Amino acid sequence: MAKLHTLQNIGQSSWLNYMCRPFIVSGGLRESIEKGIVGITASAAVFENTIRNDVAYDQDIRMQIMAGTPTTRIHEVLMADDVQRAADMLHPIFEESKGLDGVASLEINPALADDCVGIVATARRLLARVDRGNAMVEVPATTACTEATRALTVDGINVNVTHIFSVSVFERIAQAYISGLETYFKTHSVWRTTPTSVASFSVSPIDRVVDERLEEIGRPEYKGKTGLAMARILYARYREIFSGPRWAALAARGARPLRPKWTRLEAWDEGRLLTIYVDALIGPDTVVTFTPDLLDSFLDQGRVATTLERNSEEAQKHLEIIADLGIDLEELTEDLQLAHLQAADKQYQALIASVIQKLVTEMPDYS
Repeated sequence: MAKLHTLQNIGQSSWLNYMCRPFIVSGGLRESIEKGIVGITASAAVFENTIRNDVAYDQDIRMQIMAGTPTTRIHEVLMADDVQRAADMLHPIFEESKGLDGVASLEINPALADDCVGIVATARRLLARVDRGNAMVEVPATTACTEATRALTVDGINVNVTHIFSVSVFERIAQAYISGLETYFKTHSVWRTTPTSVASFSVSPIDRVVDERLEEIGRPEYKGKTGLAMARILYARYREIFSGPRWAALAARGARPLRPKWTRLEAWDEGRLLTIYVDALIGPDTVVTFTPDLLDSFLDQGRVATTLERNSEEAQKHLEIIADLGIDLEELTEDLQLAHLQAADKQYQALIASVIQKLVTEMPDYS
């Protein structure tokens, strides 16, 4: 049996972080689905690279210019169309899983990360364009967007909460999600499916910054352990939050928990096995996010076994050691979130610029 299908039997869903027109129309997504991929997320970097270096979107860009679409909105049209195509291909999985998987996730401009009203309005507008029940929208886990998570959940919208680097942020978002579900059931007397939402926890970047601190203070023996330790503690909190009477009342009405989605899983240290994080984070009721390269490596040399709940006591002990060494993980992860949001914003603006550059340099006669 294929490795990804074995993960599915364990209870872990495999999603791919790679969406673009050539990949979809060439059969790449279909082949990935056959291997066991059950969801897909978008990346501004992939879209930008494809627009700059491929002709796949050229005709659509010309058509949007002729239709009067503002140049700063054309990329949204292109992305929405790709999400539609991907969602249609994944729809059988969405149906078979009763709405748990089979989703296509759409990225929102990270410049709105501190604008709750803007995030909610943009999400509603883009999802109305996509018009697919198995589409999902990405919302950053900033303090400002906690209410956005709740508001979109009240609407019954599938949310991928991104840029989570700490357990405390996950807890805050999880409570907002639960509150949103409670309102959703109170205000919707009839519903087809309840939201299927995920919380994207970034693993490798945590090790990168913590390991640098450990090198500085001369304690390299603790390197490469913090990201996994935090993921294990987060999973334990997830199991606690999504249990008990409050959650049982929602689950009885068909509510789905906010599953942890492990992302940014490539080992940053070249001396480590590329699949080290994936191998260590296999467990039920979770999602693992693969890049194409990581997927190939996992299919080639990854080890399939339920590993997520192992060594939970050691994980807690490691985090205590890190704190004793004077490394403030809360401060560090706040800085990480800010840095990654700034990088995401820069990349997204580069995506918008790629459309304009294409028009200026390669398609001057679009009238």
